[in-house]
Amino acid sequence: MVAVNGSFQSELYGMEVLMNEEIRFRSFRLEDLLDLRMNSLDKYLCPSVVLAVGSMMGKNSQKMINLASILQYVFLAHYIQAQVTENNPTEHIRQYPVLVGDFMFGQIYLKLCKPDLFPYSGQFVKLIKTINEGIILRWKLKNKNIPLKDYRMVIGKEKASLTAVAAKTAAEFSGFQEQHLKKLEEFGYNLGMAWAAWEESVYTALVQEYLIKAKIIIAELKDQLYTKPLQELYEFFYQEININTSAITIGI
Repeated sequence: MVAVNGSFQSELYGMEVLMNEEIRFRSFRLEDLLDLRMNSLDKYLCPSVVLAVGSMMGKNSQKMINLASILQYVFLAHYIQAQVTENNPTEHIRQYPVLVGDFMFGQIYLKLCKPDLFPYSGQFVKLIKTINEGIILRWKLKNKNIPLKDYRMVIGKEKASLTAVAAKTAAEFSGFQEQHLKKLEEFGYNLGMAWAAWEESVYTALVQEYLIKAKIIIAELKDQLYTKPLQELYEFFYQEININTSAITIGI
């Protein structure tokens, strides 16, 4: 909705609609722009965190779907730009992922201009800043044996901050009480830490550590909330990483 009230409001709205139509690559899918060899967690985990939390309160409206897409755009923007490495042989090959990643960032900001999402824009700006801090820290530690403490900090700022905000904003959208907001944010954080540790296989014990923490939170919330969607998300994650079931001993 156009924020300026005046005789030209309808024209401003018409321009907004026109620009929204023009900047979208309607004839392309994401797969047509880049060869992204993503696994199922890359494709679905971030939006699934949002939609699982929304399902706990029956709140998966179009607004929640838009929120899920913003979280996935944040992931995609960083994932795509990470394709730029020192091994890229030409300037064209190096620049193309940067431009596509910038387009993803543009989609984020475009969606955040919607009236129902704009109040959350500050959280997403802070999220992008936090992820970039993690990326910078990773580069500073490049070609070094990263201590466990520093590694936790890196992945905590990268993937875990993303899944934590996914759970937190979805919980806020859905109207959860404050004590539940914090628990759901913590659940998202733990899932993100397990995700990062599994993908990189640096400190593999972290996968089990954070999965156990996530499962404890589900157990703690079970008597207070409808937790089936969280359990389904946990099982999806667990199935994807294919950890030996004997490694996780805590039941729900």
